[in-house]
Amino acid sequence: MSASLFLQNNGNSSRLEIKGKQVTLGRHPDCEVCLKSNTVSRYHARITVGKDEQYRLEDLGSGNGTFVNNTLVKDPVALQSGDQISIGPFLLEFSSDAEYENSQHEGLLTSYGLIPSLKNVSVRPPAVDKPTILRASGTTTDIDQYQIKPEIKLKAILEISRTIASATDLDSMAEKVLEGLFHIFPAADRGCILLRDRENLRFFPKAIRHRRDNDHEALQLSRTVLKAVTDNKTGVLSADAANDERFEKSESVSTLTIRSILCAPMLGRDGGVIGIINLDTQLAGQMFSEDDLELLMVIAGQAALSYESARLMISHVEKQRYDNEMEIAARVQRGLLPEKIPQIPGYEFFVSYEAARAVGGDYYDFIQTDDSLIWFALGDVAGKGVPASLVMSRVCSAVRSTVEFVTDVTDAVHRINHHIDESAHDGRFITFILGQIDLTQNLISFVNAGHLVPLLFEANGMITELTADSPSVPLGVMEDYEYKTIQHRLKPGERLILFTDGVTEAMNLEREQFGIERLKAAIRKSPAGSSELGSRILRAVKKFVGQNEQYDDLTLVVIGRDPAQ
Repeated sequence: MSASLFLQNNGNSSRLEIKGKQVTLGRHPDCEVCLKSNTVSRYHARITVGKDEQYRLEDLGSGNGTFVNNTLVKDPVALQSGDQISIGPFLLEFSSDAEYENSQHEGLLTSYGLIPSLKNVSVRPPAVDKPTILRASGTTTDIDQYQIKPEIKLKAILEISRTIASATDLDSMAEKVLEGLFHIFPAADRGCILLRDRENLRFFPKAIRHRRDNDHEALQLSRTVLKAVTDNKTGVLSADAANDERFEKSESVSTLTIRSILCAPMLGRDGGVIGIINLDTQLAGQMFSEDDLELLMVIAGQAALSYESARLMISHVEKQRYDNEMEIAARVQRGLLPEKIPQIPGYEFFVSYEAARAVGGDYYDFIQTDDSLIWFALGDVAGKGVPASLVMSRVCSAVRSTVEFVTDVTDAVHRINHHIDESAHDGRFITFILGQIDLTQNLISFVNAGHLVPLLFEANGMITELTADSPSVPLGVMEDYEYKTIQHRLKPGERLILFTDGVTEAMNLEREQFGIERLKAAIRKSPAGSSELGSRILRAVKKFVGQNEQYDDLTLVVIGRDPAQ
């Protein structure tokens, strides 16, 4: 048998698989489960697996003790699936992996994140979870369904609506709902609202309330009740005493201390369970009634709709803020690109830059360091969006600070690669071309660091790939890599075409890529001018893509000499 521990922290649950025959829990880094807190001993507790495959927990003489289901561990304790282990401020739940997989399939939790205290709510182990479901309500939230006094329904819903309206955020909303429920249900001693995480479908307490200040006992939730509520999307009225052997011997249920439970699902607009409201009472003679259950169902439906509306509003506000921030980021990134392309007699330049998102990882630049020397650069950071744009800004800074003081292209790329390799770029590599144009000799010298091969469109209509004898690696891969310079003397009427993979890998609705052959075909059909050539390439790409969404950043640079020069 294999098993896991689920560590609860701030509403999140982390799964820790128990590997081997022994697992030590404590503050020391050597422990398999390291719990960093001053209230946890260096070697606090240990879980061992016996020959019978039974997992046992023992305390290792810790200063603050180890607890299982709120009971101090004095001797080794055999662990059952669902047992809650308390060590200092940490709560862990033990679960067999078989039960974990079953619970995942059923959409039920095997552990809870606890807010604000890790010890306010627990789930009873299956061995002691013996509630009797006395009544299951329907799932409708129609206020006219239930045959109780309309004025009571109306007052309850108005109270909840008023308390929800006064809440400033989702956390305070849950607290306000519970506060209103305690006014509506005077028999309730304790209550909690659980919300379901959309990603892992686990529940976590959003609000917990006790009527009496001196009531410090953890609110225990029944797995049986939770399963009935989530699987059937029904409200449940339950009593723990029904399975107690004293039940049959008693003449009156009111003579027993009975924990009466109300549990209702919060159903979202799509009909799914987004949360649960649980109330219980432990006073004899004050058991909840069927009318209470039906009223709680109405309130839970109202609370669910209000909660979803509030969450949608918060999401809308957050999206607006995100969009504003991305707009600012896009303006900042555009500010890193050259404001205008060079205006050089005898030469014509064309540039097009389109990010797939608000910001992108493509980069181009033109830098004129003197009257006879122009640097050009083109790069593509692996990935898209904000991470790629941050790396791109680093490349831009490195290029501009380097070419101001270095005249040799190969030396410049070596320096830039060293700078990128030393900086934190999250393992992202950068395909890159850095070159210069010697205007006195019309000589183009460039280094290709793992980028797509530039194309030369000759005056006679031929297309040539300008490539080195051997391929090179992108920036940020090898610090001491020896890059080689490629040179070509640009003749009148020739065009040098540089592009990122957003051009050749553009896809249509049939998931076909534009490809290098279609690019060459578009080049051959173009007039000689750089602007006309660049525009024709872009039109060909967009026509091929059609209505399909732009997948990657797209950058195109054309450098050409006038035919008359």
